[in-house]
Amino acid sequence: MKKKELCVKTKRMIIQPMSDEEIENLIGASDSDELCTAYGEMLSWCKRDPENRIWYAPWKMMLKENHTYIGDLGFKGPDKDHAVEIGYGILPNQEGKGYTTEAVQAMTQWAFYNSDVVFIEAETEPENRASQSILEKCGFVPDGEVQEGPRFVLEKPLANWMSIYMLFGISIGTSLGTSFGNVGIGVSLGLCFGLSIGAALDSKVKKDRKKLLEQREISKHLEN
Repeated sequence: MKKKELCVKTKRMIIQPMSDEEIENLIGASDSDELCTAYGEMLSWCKRDPENRIWYAPWKMMLKENHTYIGDLGFKGPDKDHAVEIGYGILPNQEGKGYTTEAVQAMTQWAFYNSDVVFIEAETEPENRASQSILEKCGFVPDGEVQEGPRFVLEKPLANWMSIYMLFGISIGTSLGTSFGNVGIGVSLGLCFGLSIGAALDSKVKKDRKKLLEQREISKHLEN
């Protein structure tokens, strides 16, 4: 059976990690020394660490209607201290159409869903207002300055266990109440049970996130 290809789909695009051959072709077609170096490093890491290949490879952005390549984006390696860094680029003739924003939104959701990532970072040049605007539209917020310029970060939303377990408790309570002939009491007991578990889990999640934020601030201080 043919292995299903990994891809992320958006309203207008299909986004897939490039093969080694595609990265080599990209390097050969580029007239930018900076991009050739960057793609070369990505290819080197793809070969060096195949288990984490999807976190090093550029992902090609293709239009759904005709599979035309319009740009690429990707991460600069797997998570470190629950954070990854994203980068992106689009062909000049495709700028201003919202494709990059659409792709970044999809890939950040993919990263949060598929790994232990809590923070997604991005760095831009100080004068690259277009790139900064894309990040802001995707929910990134300023996160200090690095050598390259402004840094932005997107934090993974906290899970709302209270709502999940409230519904679970109501469902269980309804079933129990029906079985002993008093749905009202069953729902009340189930609701209390669900809320108690949800509250405990929400409290733990918030404490864990607070700890990660404190560790992140310490790491940023040490970097500077």
